[in-house]
Amino acid sequence: MTEFFQDKVTIYNDIPDDGINDRHFDRFVIEKCNISKGRLQNSDGTLENEVKAITVTTKDVNRYKSPLEYAKLPQDKKTNFFTAKINDFVVLSEVDDVVSSAKEFSLLQQKYKDNGFSITAVNSSILGMSVDNIQLIHA
Repeated sequence: MTEFFQDKVTIYNDIPDDGINDRHFDRFVIEKCNISKGRLQNSDGTLENEVKAITVTTKDVNRYKSPLEYAKLPQDKKTNFFTAKINDFVVLSEVDDVVSSAKEFSLLQQKYKDNGFSITAVNSSILGMSVDNIQLIHA
């Protein structure tokens, strides 16, 4: 039997210029992940369209902060936490590429296009229960 939540992924957050800090890219390795790939079917009456979808579900909820909470953290504390929002990039393994510019972010996405995705949705379910999780979705 395969254990769930044994994978690691690397998220690259695209943090916009906030008037104080320039646009930058934070990298974080998320542990306790389960990667599922499948197909979502959308129906609009007679036409059915299939699209590839990838969902990373993590139980690493203690190190997650919402984008607003993450933005309020002092810079030296951010290395202990991760956040996730639409257009952040997830590599489906642990990598150590350093991204310091928009061009490097674009090159990273190209490099890992077959082993990563841009986030299109984030679902967080953190209620203090054993089933708590964060989902990073590309659909």
